[in-house]
Amino acid sequence: MIIRQARDADEEGIRSLFKASFHNELSHQEWEWKYRRSYLGSSAFVAEDDGTIVAHYGGFRMRFWNRGRTHDVYQGCDVMTHPAYRARLFARKGIIVRTAEAFYEANPMELIFGFPSERHARLMTLQLKWEPHLFITILKKETAGAAQRRSLILRADQGWERIGPEELDRVWRETRGGKEVTIDKGSPYLHWRYRDNPRGGYELLGFRGVLGKLKAFAVIRALGEELSVLDLCVPVSAHFSRVLNSLERVAFERGVRSISVWMNPVDRDFASLRASGYVSERGIPYTLRVFEGSGIAAPLFLERYHYSKGDYDAA
Repeated sequence: MIIRQARDADEEGIRSLFKASFHNELSHQEWEWKYRRSYLGSSAFVAEDDGTIVAHYGGFRMRFWNRGRTHDVYQGCDVMTHPAYRARLFARKGIIVRTAEAFYEANPMELIFGFPSERHARLMTLQLKWEPHLFITILKKETAGAAQRRSLILRADQGWERIGPEELDRVWRETRGGKEVTIDKGSPYLHWRYRDNPRGGYELLGFRGVLGKLKAFAVIRALGEELSVLDLCVPVSAHFSRVLNSLERVAFERGVRSISVWMNPVDRDFASLRASGYVSERGIPYTLRVFEGSGIAAPLFLERYHYSKGDYDAA
């Protein structure tokens, strides 16, 4: 068994492993987007047995914002072992454990985080020193009644080409001060994560005042009869209730039945969503591993991480 850094020539083997592991296709475009065009860079390690790739551990390099400082972190992705080799997962220093450790050693970082299944979250805690997981909070609301909201709304401007990067950066700078621990979501991140994502379907929705100034923005995606809010950036000065009314109006006009938002209960806007009729439910796990010298402690991340659905869905 050879554990090594992935190479361009491994693409076909990695995509074959993805299909065997998840019974789904990883397209060439998506593989390239993840591992060749990430805005801060990506990394991956593989386990190779007699020329066949049987395990893979990948991650995007990210920047996190915390109290005026940025931190270098990774988000894990495409962690997989071929079904024929999974029995070895439980052995001491199993295949995926060795592959993960090689990834950590080669990529200095303050922490790595992700959204595993409950089963894999427990295994990561036992074998890879990740923290015990917590669960995402999802807020949902039916769109009925939004048609009557003709006052206190902002003009919706739809399309990536209609909102400039300098506008996105300004709104993000005005928003991030109220988010203690979050991915730093400037325009390079937003364009790579959503606009340039080969999966497609990620729409940018801007909210403008009467003079045309961008007040807030959201990244949305319609799936069936539900409108998912992938990211929502609303500075205090924008009046969250007006942005919410405008968003719900767009959802109603599109004919979707409900809106879904991921939001940590510590977020300043969580109470406003609950007061507006959004009902909370438990979502998927999230967790992390912290490395020596990290400027973000594990309890702070787990309690104060301002996650959004795009942190998971668009990965």
